Amino acid sequence: MTAPVHNFHQKIASFCELRLARALPKHDYDNLRHYMLDFVVRRAMPPQTGNKLDWREIGVACDLDDDSLRITKRLAKHGFEAIIRWLKGPSANKPDRKPPTGQGWVKAPSAPARRIGLEQRRLGTTR
Repeated sequence: MTAPVHNFHQKIASFCELRLARALPKHDYDNLRHYMLDFVVRRAMPPQTGNKLDWREIGVACDLDDDSLRITKRLAKHGFEAIIRWLKGPSANKPDRKPPTGQGWVKAPSAPARRIGLEQRRLGTTR
């Protein structure tokens, strides 16, 4: 993972730890945490219907019961919205690493040619 991806991955992991760990049963918390972090690693958008999160699909994917889904809607909404904002931003679109250039050392540009002033040209032509 690149540094921006790793940093955001850590932010979402700590968000889950702080907001979701105490509110959800361990099984539901683990499923939801891995589900959210997977979007960061894959740089994929969470499921949406129009411009809103598709909570039904999130609940099915994370195997959440009705009570856990109600809690998740309230607490995890901000985490999913942060993932969406991050994915639309510039740091998520950077490739994992730069493609190789095919050249070992890059040759330094040569010094610019020295310009001869108009008067020096005239002197040079009269000789």
